[in-house]
Amino acid sequence: MQFTDENYMLYGLLFICFLLGLLFNVAKRLGSSKNFPPPKDKKDK
Repeated sequence: MQFTDENYMLYGLLFICFLLGLLFNVAKRLGSSKNFPPPKDKKDK
């Protein structure tokens, strides 16, 4: 099975998408909503 440049690009893009998915998953877990104060309502003004 010969690997061409298109195959390397395809697998590279899949790997990058996989890493981005992991990164966003970790960022979502670390930046959960309990670390932030509750939003202020604009009606209170």
